[in-house]
Amino acid sequence: VHAGHRLATMLRWTRAWRLPHGGLGFSSPSFTRVPVAPSSSGGRGGAEPRPLPLSYRLLDGEAALPAVVFLHGLFGSKTNFNSIAKALAQQTGRRVLTVDARNHGDSPHSPDMSYEIMSQDLQDLLPQLGLAPCVIVGHSMGGKTAMLLALQRSQPPP
Repeated sequence: VHAGHRLATMLRWTRAWRLPHGGLGFSSPSFTRVPVAPSSSGGRGGAEPRPLPLSYRLLDGEAALPAVVFLHGLFGSKTNFNSIAKALAQQTGRRVLTVDARNHGDSPHSPDMSYEIMSQDLQDLLPQLGLAPCVIVGHSMGGKTAMLLALQRSQPPP
């Protein structure tokens, strides 16, 4: 099956899916913290880990459409998605963002490495780029980060 046909089928399915009343946005007053494993920084006196300025590549597209964000897996980088990101941007007219997670690719390195802090890195980056709300696609570690981000920033059903 042609990749463009598969992509068009997936996009038709996502358009048919209904969001909860009010949608999924970063401005949600019902922000919820999800308990996750503590940071691996190991006893820094209770200092809260800080988000890092992640390295990314943003392909231009229509600002009125939700952007698509790709998150790579462990030992990967934003370049893992170059081909699909370019095709998706060209075929859909959407902005497409590929991101290097902390301690990966061209992003800064830190001893703090938890899904909580990786989600926080994205919660800082996406609004800065004007990409919230957006569609997030993650592989492996990136998928777990995407799930935590969705849990933290979603609204409960009405």
